[in-house]
Amino acid sequence: MTHGSLWDRLVKGTSWTWFSDRHRASFPAELCENERVMSLETRDRFHAKQGRSTARVVLHSGEGPLAVYLKRHYELPWKARLGAILHPGGRHTPASAEWAHLERVRFLGIDVPEVVAAGERIGPWGTLNSFLMVAELTGCLPLNEAIPELAASLDDQAFRKTKRDLIDAMATIVTRLHQSYLFHKDLYLCHFYLDMRFDAVPDARLTLIDLHRLGEHRWWPDRWRWKDLAQLLFSTHGVAGITDQDRARFWILYRRRMKLARPNWQKQMIQMKAARYLAHNSG
Repeated sequence: MTHGSLWDRLVKGTSWTWFSDRHRASFPAELCENERVMSLETRDRFHAKQGRSTARVVLHSGEGPLAVYLKRHYELPWKARLGAILHPGGRHTPASAEWAHLERVRFLGIDVPEVVAAGERIGPWGTLNSFLMVAELTGCLPLNEAIPELAASLDDQAFRKTKRDLIDAMATIVTRLHQSYLFHKDLYLCHFYLDMRFDAVPDARLTLIDLHRLGEHRWWPDRWRWKDLAQLLFSTHGVAGITDQDRARFWILYRRRMKLARPNWQKQMIQMKAARYLAHNSG
């Protein structure tokens, strides 16, 4: 990666694009530049708001099709733009920040989406944009969809065992994050993806996604713990197949592994925050 001189970034604009060695051959020539990726038109699962967009893209080459999710950010605050001009190696764009978050969480032994490509353009005159491509999680469903599907397809005994395995795997993932003082800040059920192609449910069948807001907080981590766990608790309401017993099982595993002080008080704080989320979304 090269960022050019300060003058280049300010007046001419500079860009870099990175491709995974494993998937480089899958990229057609027209998508090997930052500008081409940022202007790519696709309507497949396209969603855009507030200067950013996400969409599914299927790349076709001699290596065969490769499905990816493309995240693009077109409008970034002045603080990020100025930071990128003055310190281009910093993680001022969502793409570079999330890429770093994904690799940091992967280092903890947690499955996250594979980064296929990333890029930034800095300048000219304070403009800043970025993109990130991650491989599609083939054969996977978010847990808020997977659990009702499993409830409908499995007999009661098999479903209860599957839920116990899933709860254990989720507790393992969240504990690993929180023991490292890392907090997801968007820890909803829909951000855990389950591989539906196998019968057993080891940790590796769950993939954690959307880590763009991940943060490290060593000072007063309880605040961020309450936020993560309240979001997760809130997101289980209304999901067919999830019971209060399941929620209690997760909490018991989590608090034991975290060796939480004053667990009953912390549980109350989490429940209060989840209730506020529920009231806000019901209003």
